[in-house]
Amino acid sequence: MRPLHLTALLALALPASAVAQDAKPVPPAKQAPAVVQEKTKVPKVYAVGTIVPEKTALIDMDGNKATMKQLRGKHVVLVWYSKNCPAIVSSGDRLAATAKELAKHKDVVMIAVNSDKNDLKDAAAVKDAEGKVTKPAFANLRKHMKDKKINFGMAVDKGGVLARKFQAKTTPHVFVIDAKGVVQYSGALDNDPRGRKGKDEYKNHALEAVVELKAGKPVTVKSSRPYG
Repeated sequence: MRPLHLTALLALALPASAVAQDAKPVPPAKQAPAVVQEKTKVPKVYAVGTIVPEKTALIDMDGNKATMKQLRGKHVVLVWYSKNCPAIVSSGDRLAATAKELAKHKDVVMIAVNSDKNDLKDAAAVKDAEGKVTKPAFANLRKHMKDKKINFGMAVDKGGVLARKFQAKTTPHVFVIDAKGVVQYSGALDNDPRGRKGKDEYKNHALEAVVELKAGKPVTVKSSRPYG
């Protein structure tokens, strides 16, 4: 309304004679269209087809944070992880193989997310009387990663905040997020919960989703039932 108000004031300031002598009527000021810019709504659940907000953060065991804004431009594969879960144990080799394959691409990141309160209960570092750290934070999880030679990053989700947003209820539960932040796949790592399928039967849903996205194709399998 400010431009209209200003125009009205200028019109009133003109001498009456000047207005009367002007044969051409002064065109009314064009009013800017009333465009209502709707704010981007933050989805309650990060389901397939929704955009994960840029402020969503992944925090590693050292407290380093990576936001989804920083990860825009990369395809992100999140794998919910619990070190003592039988399904994680049985799929460990396949998870490692998937991470190794994805690591060949600079624009793809695979990150495990741990929301297991038992895995995360040693969140505080242990210090001696002199204040020297004798055990780092998440010492047991660090040892597990070292022993199992886990070849992908691990984010900690204390309180299960991310798990609730993604509705991750089993491990492994995999999510593939494209370079624009859109969730393109949710479900199992593959079609082989027991690790018994032959080469011709085996389908790695997460890997295939990434390959299709990188080729500019729509994801064929957008969801599956996660095992674990």
